[in-house]
Amino acid sequence: MKLSQQAKTVFERVKDSEQIRYEALEDQGFDQSMIARAGKELEGKGLVEIIVDEEVAYTLTKKGKTVMREGSPEFRLVEILEDGPKTFSEINIPADIAVGKAREKDWIEIDDGEIHLTEQGNFVDEDEVLQQLKNEEFGPDLVDRGLIERITETAKTLKLTEKGKQVKLGNIEEQFNVSAEASMPQIGRKHFYKEVIDYARDQWREMGFEEMQGDFVVSSFLNFDALYTPQDHPARELHDTFFMDRPGEADISKFVDSGNDRVEHVRQTHENGWTTGSTGWGYDWSRDEAKRNVLRTHTTSVSAQKLSELDEKDLPAKFFTVSRNFRNETVDRTHLAEFYQTDGIVVGEDLSFKNLKGYLTKFFEKMGYDEVRLIPSYYPYTEMSVEIQVYDDEEDEWMGLGGAGMFRPEVVKPLIGKEVSVLAWGLGVGRIAAGAAGIEDIRELYRNDKKLLEKTPTWRPE
Repeated sequence: MKLSQQAKTVFERVKDSEQIRYEALEDQGFDQSMIARAGKELEGKGLVEIIVDEEVAYTLTKKGKTVMREGSPEFRLVEILEDGPKTFSEINIPADIAVGKAREKDWIEIDDGEIHLTEQGNFVDEDEVLQQLKNEEFGPDLVDRGLIERITETAKTLKLTEKGKQVKLGNIEEQFNVSAEASMPQIGRKHFYKEVIDYARDQWREMGFEEMQGDFVVSSFLNFDALYTPQDHPARELHDTFFMDRPGEADISKFVDSGNDRVEHVRQTHENGWTTGSTGWGYDWSRDEAKRNVLRTHTTSVSAQKLSELDEKDLPAKFFTVSRNFRNETVDRTHLAEFYQTDGIVVGEDLSFKNLKGYLTKFFEKMGYDEVRLIPSYYPYTEMSVEIQVYDDEEDEWMGLGGAGMFRPEVVKPLIGKEVSVLAWGLGVGRIAAGAAGIEDIRELYRNDKKLLEKTPTWRPE
């Protein structure tokens, strides 16, 4: 009997154990497509039977992970009501889900806008939903609530037939196909994420932009204050921002020169609007707070730094950056503690929102997206403000990739010393790279999985 070299090698493995799963062969270093070809050949010779089984598995969703961490909304509501009835405004959890589920279980009642525990609710002492998740007692009720998702996987096994048991390996001759196409050996190449980042840089340069650079560790003055973000804004809290211990403070006197005391102008802008035409935020601005060092939370801090360096003779000008930022996020399949962002600014006279749309549309066309739209949004440092969305053909949906707008006078005038038009944007790069690689877990962007790297095509947007 003659078999190809690959089929003979696989047959040896099957003979050792009488049956073996495709996954086990892959773990031994066999290529998936090679196993499939060998299996078909062995099946055709009557040596093995291919058994196909469907396996069902369950995995926690984002909502399920939240329940594992914090408990179910309805049980948390019962705990809140143990101290007495509460109004809806006094409940600091997702009230719609908590109230709905608690009412289904007859744990609560609502009277004159207040939520009360029922007699049954007073005897609830265990979070059954949380226990189900911990014990992996997965049922359709948890699927319906979106706490778990059902995954069906196909498993294939090669099982020796009676004929296969009788055939001796020593009686098999290797059959060679000298005309078959051989696979090319893998050669060194850039990581696909690096390809996307470098490609994005090249597109901005082709559009006439100059690259700007900035430090990872910056002052709160540059990261927040110069961008007209008030010092009590939630984004400055520890749950979003990494504050530095050493060095804990920055020297912000470098933003003061003979012609423009930018620090003083930012202070006055925050407190009373200075000469920008604004009323400001109306609080006592703290220089000590502005000195605090942070890991930059956005590359818009690089844009603010560049504005502070410009003189009137430098205008008009166009700048971009593609670089890393850092936020105190819980790491999961959609969030990382660091991420790449591309920021850009266009500074000059007589610029309009039409110019902004033109730049952004052209950039995303170069990145492979045919449809781009701008949706009204809000950011503290731009007015008008928009969210940039692109149409993802494969997912058949619009995908948000960043924010943009025109910098407010409260940002521009204190940094440059005069009012000029500044178009600005901050765009995510990670989702573009993830889409190109066909991955759903954004952590894969930073891993060196050889199989993933080999199958990911070179970045060539159409």
